[in-house]
Amino acid sequence: MIFVIAIIFIAFLAIIPFLYVRMTIQFQHAQDNDQLTIDIRLLRFLRYRFTVPLIEISKREAGLVTEQKTSTGKDEKTTFTVTDARQRIAQIKRWLNDIVHLHTIIKKFLQKVSVLQFQWHTQIGVGDAAKTALFVGIGWSVKYYMVAIMSKYMNVCSTPSISIVPFFQGALSRTSFTCMVRFRIGYAILAGLKVVKHWKKGAKVSRRNENEWTSD
Repeated sequence: MIFVIAIIFIAFLAIIPFLYVRMTIQFQHAQDNDQLTIDIRLLRFLRYRFTVPLIEISKREAGLVTEQKTSTGKDEKTTFTVTDARQRIAQIKRWLNDIVHLHTIIKKFLQKVSVLQFQWHTQIGVGDAAKTALFVGIGWSVKYYMVAIMSKYMNVCSTPSISIVPFFQGALSRTSFTCMVRFRIGYAILAGLKVVKHWKKGAKVSRRNENEWTSD
């Protein structure tokens, strides 16, 4: 019995790289409130959903306020300030600089990703007809550019659905975004291994350059 279970487990591990992962990203924006949901599915019975808590603009300081329930059932608010954002961006830049050929790795991985659904609908108004029309034009340019980039680097299986509706009666900002993609686990694992390999290589080069600089 143990031998049969072991065979089944090994066979499952062997087919994992060939299985497809389906990931759905949904973003809802209404005035100052935002919510992001990421749903990941493997086969039909394995599912993980990650929901970013409600986000609002902080009125006391420049930043975003997230609200989520703690283990005790109480609502806990956390403020993410501009300083926090700058520190995170600096950390990401340092991390990306240590990975050589990162653009090539990402590009090859995206070529294996299929876009099953892409919907992005927006309604916007700033209280002035001329400015609203200007923002609508900029919005269309941004959306067409995003669709063009996606079509260039990824396999788009369905026609993207995008729209921008002007609101001339007052100030209004609403956005509904849904993107569903599919890729094999093996491609993600391979890309991850390449990132780790090139990160170690880049980190060694950075340390060597720092040592040469300090020694001089």
